[in-house]
Formats: sequence, C-alpha cells, structure tokens
Amino acid sequence: MLTLFALLIGYLLGRVQSRRWRRDRYTALGRKLQLIAERNENLGLRRKGKRSSLSHRQKWLLGLLHWISPTLTGYTLFRPATLISWKQRYVQCYWWLISASSQPNQGGRPRIDQSVEQIIVDIKVQNPHYGAQRIAALITQQLGAPVSESTVRNVLKRRWIPTNPPRQSWWTFLRNHRHLLASMDFKVTFDWRARPLYILAVLDHQRRRLVHCRSTYHPTSEWVAQQMREAFPFDEAPAMMLMDHDSIFLPVVKNTLPAMGVKVIRSAVGCPQQNGTIERFNRTLTEELLDHVIPINEKHLNGLLAQYQCFYNKARPHQANGGQAPEHHEAANDSGFTAGTLRAEAIEWLGGLHHSYRRVA
Repeated sequence: MLTLFALLIGYLLGRVQSRRWRRDRYTALGRKLQLIAERNENLGLRRKGKRSSLSHRQKWLLGLLHWISPTLTGYTLFRPATLISWKQRYVQCYWWLISASSQPNQGGRPRIDQSVEQIIVDIKVQNPHYGAQRIAALITQQLGAPVSESTVRNVLKRRWIPTNPPRQSWWTFLRNHRHLLASMDFKVTFDWRARPLYILAVLDHQRRRLVHCRSTYHPTSEWVAQQMREAFPFDEAPAMMLMDHDSIFLPVVKNTLPAMGVKVIRSAVGCPQQNGTIERFNRTLTEELLDHVIPINEKHLNGLLAQYQCFYNKARPHQANGGQAPEHHEAANDSGFTAGTLRAEAIEWLGGLHHSYRRVA
C-alpha cells in the first residue's frame, strides 16, 4: 500500500514537472519569435528614410508570426492593421498570378485599341475643357468607334497630365476675330539729316492687307484722325481696331473711330506681343524697304511707301495666306503647267528692289 501511494505521488510530481517544462519551452519559443520580429523591425528602421523599409521576405515573416499568435508582434511598432494590409496585398498578388496563368484570353473586358487611346489623348490635348462624356460621344458618334465614358476617364487618368483650366490666349482671340479686326501703330525712321519720320500703318487682319501707310514729321491727333478718314473713306471701316496706349491715339479713340462705328481694343501697357501682327509688319517694312533707302523728306518717303503698299498687297507672297498675296488675282494664263519650256517675265517693284514674276507664252 505504501509503495502504491509513493508511485502515485511520483506520477503526479512528474506530470506537474512536465507541464512546467513544457510551459517553459513554449515561453522560451515565444520569446525567441518575439526577438525575431523585433530584429526584423530594427533592420527596417536602420535603413535610410523617414519610414521603415522592410523587404518582402521580412513582411511575410512578420505576417506569419502575427497569424500564429498576435502577441508575438505586440511589442513592435507595426499596428495590426499594417500586418493585415500586407496580408491583403499578398492575397491580391497571389490570385492575380493564378488568374493570369490560367486562360488569360478568356473573359474580362477587351483592351482598348492603341489608336483609339491615342485619339482620346489627342482630343483632350486639343480641347482641355472637354470632359470624358463629351470625348466619348465625339468618338462614338463622329468616328464610329464605341467607347464608354469610364474607358475615356481611365485612359485620361493613365496617360494625360491635367493642367490648369485653359484661358483664351490673345492669338486665339485674334484668329476668331481677324475678319473683323484691323490694327494700327507707329514706326520711326530717320531722313538724311537724322530727323525722325513717323510712319503710321493700318493693317487688315483677314488677308494681312496693308490698308494705309503714310509718314509725317509732326504726328498729331488731328493728323491721325485725317489718316483714318482717308483709310476708310466710305463704309469700309472694320468692326474693331487694335492699338496700343500711345497718347496721340486718345482723341481718335474717343471721337473719330466711334463716330465711324469702330470698336477700339487697346493692348496692355508694355505688351507689344498683343498687337503682334502690326509689329511683325513693322519689321517687314524695315527689312524690305527702310534698310535699303535714305529718305530725303516726307514727300519722298510717302512716295516709296505708296509703291511698297502696292507691292505688298498685289505681289508679295504671305505665309498667312498660303503663299498668296493679300490681294491675290488668278493669272490669266494660269491653266496648269505642262511639260515643256517654262518662260517667266520679271516685274520690277521699287526700282528693282523687289520683283514679282508671271508666265509668258
């Protein structure tokens, strides 16, 4: 009986000791795993950067430890939400690889054609204020390629860089109103005695026709008003006149042009690019005439300007008109060139300073 009791006591002590040993082993293993988690965290914190940077292997290891027991990662700086997001990302990558490897051409929405995608981007670049719905309607109705609004929105989000809301430029304004618009400005040159001569030029924007070009030694508001009446003697005045803030133009702006039914548009102070058409003509006038002559007096220069105006309007090709002169007339013998000998006759302008040509039989 005593022996049996001793064996029972020994068995119970062995079980208690075994549980304690097992518990100690689990505690030691948990501490080791916690050290592994903290070691990985420290490795990520040692890398350069404001935020910790962990490799994919370290993230998977921390996620696995959190899955085994959340207490193992309780001493790290990473929150459970961070570990859960890593796990969700892993699941997404895993199932994306599974779906991509099995029948990639089966099912799903077909990818948009590259040409249609490029057209979407081109339309947006040319019309920045167009939305996805309008672009989809343009391509579907006018080009016959069915495209949904969501497809257009996704393409723009992927390929187009949004900019600030578009503003109308001066160039767009002038192009939209050039058939109603003319401009005027002064150009200064010097006679043989170094006295300044002021040249007033009026240019029509529709065909770049030189309407009026005269010079004077003493420009006044009354002289400018008289030039306006000579430039537009009948009901030929444009709807709008573009000019700068020269003080000589002030009485003309208030009285003469409104009486002729002309609306005045004045460019900003110190912004000659807003009146670029007449500014470009002043450069052309300098390069093609003023740099090659020495004006004797006002009468001499006015005679040269009259000849140049005739040449500029009737014979000088202009890029804005597709290479045609502002007052273009079809040649009488312009029936198309045929194989054979081409003969041309030169017509002198300004004493041979410039030439135009016509075909002769």
